[in-house]
Amino acid sequence: MNDLLDIDVRLLLVRYGRNKVLQAFARLGEQTVEDLERQLQSIQQKSTKPKRVPPSVKELAEAAAQEHPEIAEPLRALAVKFENRTFLPQLRDVQRFLDRIGVSHGKLKSRAAAAPTVIRTLAKLPPDSFAQLLVDKTSADSDYALLARAIMRPKPLSTKGNK
Repeated sequence: MNDLLDIDVRLLLVRYGRNKVLQAFARLGEQTVEDLERQLQSIQQKSTKPKRVPPSVKELAEAAAQEHPEIAEPLRALAVKFENRTFLPQLRDVQRFLDRIGVSHGKLKSRAAAAPTVIRTLAKLPPDSFAQLLVDKTSADSDYALLARAIMRPKPLSTKGNK
């Protein structure tokens, strides 16, 4: 319905020009052209409000670090690792981490959406718990590494007919 109205109004604007169309609308609405212009400007300003951009993981970590300066450095380091996907690389890892700590999180839709909860949770941890979280877990296998190893595992040599 609005699409047809938009087309009709555009045709009026093309056919008669902006000023004549505004004058006709003003007459029909029993108002002045200036009042109509002000209404149009206020509508346009309301519709062009910029969308709020959620803060990045680093910005969240900085804000939490200012509140808890004793854990600022490890918190920043974990935020960078989280952003680089070396700390809690998958959404299910985030869910397990939050469950293990006992934080209710509801249904998480993505790692990015879970970032504020993760940073707030990390900021509440005692300073000595960061050492364990910061340990490089490259020796721990990711799901992809386990899958790749299972696929690429050398097949046992068959003893039949290999002479």
